[in-house]
Amino acid sequence: MFSRVTALAVSLTLVAACGGVERTDSAARSGVLSGVCPATVAIQTDWEPEAEHGGLYRLLGADYTADVAAKSVKGPLLASGTDTGVDVEIRIGGASVGYQTAPPLLYQDKSLLLGYGRVSEHLVTQKATPVVSVFAQLEKSPYAVYWDPATYPAARTIADLKKDKVKILFGAEATVWQEYLVGAGLVDKSQVDQSDSPKPATFVAEGGKVAETGFITAEPYMYEVETEAWGKPVVGQLIHDTGFPEYFQSVVVREEDVTKEKDCLAKLVPILQRAQVDYVTDPAATDKLIIDLVDRYRTSWTYTPGQAEAAVKAQVELGLVGNGDDATLGNYDLKRVQTLIDLIGKYAPDADIAGITPGDLVTNDFIDPSIGLER
Repeated sequence: MFSRVTALAVSLTLVAACGGVERTDSAARSGVLSGVCPATVAIQTDWEPEAEHGGLYRLLGADYTADVAAKSVKGPLLASGTDTGVDVEIRIGGASVGYQTAPPLLYQDKSLLLGYGRVSEHLVTQKATPVVSVFAQLEKSPYAVYWDPATYPAARTIADLKKDKVKILFGAEATVWQEYLVGAGLVDKSQVDQSDSPKPATFVAEGGKVAETGFITAEPYMYEVETEAWGKPVVGQLIHDTGFPEYFQSVVVREEDVTKEKDCLAKLVPILQRAQVDYVTDPAATDKLIIDLVDRYRTSWTYTPGQAEAAVKAQVELGLVGNGDDATLGNYDLKRVQTLIDLIGKYAPDADIAGITPGDLVTNDFIDPSIGLER
């Protein structure tokens, strides 16, 4: 699998900002979002199509058009199968956008309404490109460190790898949670390898003597089932469970749009909540769409039905998709956000985060508290 965290220096001025968004004519097309939201709700993802994006792709039905050149898909935006009166356009991330994150893209292209963010990451860029998270699509980040249990049978946590001085392949991009792992003493600096080593070739070549970072929803299945040269289980620990409670693939809007698009968001965010519930409850049709798009886009990214099925199963079983401490899916715990602020202040002291509060980063104003997964 090609890394989601390829390190590339990118400019915030690659693309000139586009104009405003067009509303639908309610007389021409009816629906709950008609005349309230943009005629096309454009969404920027953080990577290529995959099951972790399933809630967004659930918004599409069978009537969609893929733009292979633009690496995007568009069709009527559906709420549990009912046309809302507007379209949705989902754009992929990764190489097609120069590995940029969503916040700068939202400011470069004003036709975008929503994007995927990570609260800890947009915290450190908040003063340049202020965004607010309006929906926590995932309750926990899928990022993990994983290793070969046969080589390290006593290891139960990432910290257990420190005793054996296990090299951990972090990838080329430095992230705030890596700084946390080292700063908190869970990983020794000498263990960190930030070469952009290919997966799974490096892990296989090392005979499982190294550990890697990746998605707990992806690599364990791929290595055991789809990598003939390995074909054995790997185990791991979520970064979340080490004490770094990231809100990953958090849906963000430009700061100004919390007010400017409040009527739209009040109707749209509950639809996103319901779509995530619908997806993990019955993912088959959406997974087929995701795989179809991967095949059409013809990038270096590959995805199989087995990967999608395993990813959904892992998301549910590990609580990556789930309710918070209450019965609601998608809301934010402000104390948890404050923990992220405190950790970054401690372990990434060069980050310009002075004066930023949880209320600057997230809002539950648009969340429907009645929508959640049945326990």
